[in-house]
Amino acid sequence: MMQKPWFKLVIWILATSFFFMASSIIISHLSPGPTEHQSMRYMEGMMGAMHNSLMGLSMTIEEDFDLKRLIINASAITIPLICISIILGLYIRLIRGKRNAG
Repeated sequence: MMQKPWFKLVIWILATSFFFMASSIIISHLSPGPTEHQSMRYMEGMMGAMHNSLMGLSMTIEEDFDLKRLIINASAITIPLICISIILGLYIRLIRGKRNAG
């Protein structure tokens, strides 16, 4: 079994992944920690990314009273509009069906 090509491939993949895992653990333990300047730049980058994401957009919506009110009003009429469109669609379908049959 040890001479099969698939077994050699599995051993090679396991050995390579173990080497990279061990080297990353050693590097992370022996390297110095980030400086205060590096930490602040990282946090600034994360805040900038957050403002340009959907989470930042939702935070902006929460602060904007007019836009929040518009969303509430639009969601209040959504279900009635869907029901009306279903009823009108069925009505038109029935009328066209009667015209085509007769």
